[in-house]
Amino acid sequence: MVAPLLLVFCGAQHEESPLPDSGDNPLELRPQPWQRRASPVLSADTTQQSWSSKMLYSPTVVHVDGVFKMWYVGSEGDYAAEHGVLNIGYAESEDGIQWREYAGNPILLAKDLPFATDYQTPFVLFDEEERVYKMWFISMYLDDQRMDQMLGYATSSDGIDWSIHPQPIYWSGRSPSVIKEGPDRYRMWMNSRPSPETDDMDLYGYIYEFASSDGIEWERGGEPMIVPSGKAHEGVIYPYVLKEEDAFRIWYGAYDESDTRFHLFSATSKNGSDWMLRHDGEAFSAHGDPRSFDAKYVSTPWVLSLEDRYLLYYSARDYRTVETGNIYQHIGLAEIPKPE
Repeated sequence: MVAPLLLVFCGAQHEESPLPDSGDNPLELRPQPWQRRASPVLSADTTQQSWSSKMLYSPTVVHVDGVFKMWYVGSEGDYAAEHGVLNIGYAESEDGIQWREYAGNPILLAKDLPFATDYQTPFVLFDEEERVYKMWFISMYLDDQRMDQMLGYATSSDGIDWSIHPQPIYWSGRSPSVIKEGPDRYRMWMNSRPSPETDDMDLYGYIYEFASSDGIEWERGGEPMIVPSGKAHEGVIYPYVLKEEDAFRIWYGAYDESDTRFHLFSATSKNGSDWMLRHDGEAFSAHGDPRSFDAKYVSTPWVLSLEDRYLLYYSARDYRTVETGNIYQHIGLAEIPKPE
């Protein structure tokens, strides 16, 4: 029996808020002082696995029993990249930097989805109490008439063999970010369309908060938490939420004012519902150097808080976007040492 779902959503913060005192927390600075690595940790350019040799992006990373584990999206060939035939692969690492791609990749095939044509933006949570991996992902159905982006769900005992829920669990979404706060309390932040009547692309401009008692049945807050403003003037996309002792922090992507590069913005909240927006400046910018793998886009953020540092994994596009079909081909890594 699922416990009754009790939801309390606070008001959303849409206006620019006074800048907080940064104190000793580097995450309150703009830009945040991320130290990016010069080369991607995984790339379609360097992989030896054909399934992700055209497109490779959207990392979701957990640190379990001393091992870093990553799930990510990939495709091979022009047709797959342009028409959404995207599968999910898996990799492991001892240090979070050097990654071994699983020999049995891809572990989740788009052709096996019972209700969609491909996978997008997976999010994996390791449930410490249940010792189970739980994945929320976007299941995209794409044909000549329509494009539906729906929330899917799967579970696994080892992170490799997954049991997929037979139906989508929410009708509209992009890039779920989930926290389990108790046995019967899940919270999620995700892009979503305001209503079924709105355009397919409208979901890229609204980030909502959701709540659930079991991770499957979700209720959405009435108003979007974050909408475009300031320098984040077109779209607010790919949210990732980190809960710390003193605050919730969210990262998400948006175009800059010139519409040429895509950056990461960040906001802070005491309760995960009322956000102090910082659209005055980017938290982490696309590099800009034409020779860099992340010159054009930095996107789909994933932040791990370790004992001594923060790690930021992100998807990246270089300046070959016209040649490559305007797709993501790299996963980058940056870090911030924590104050002593």
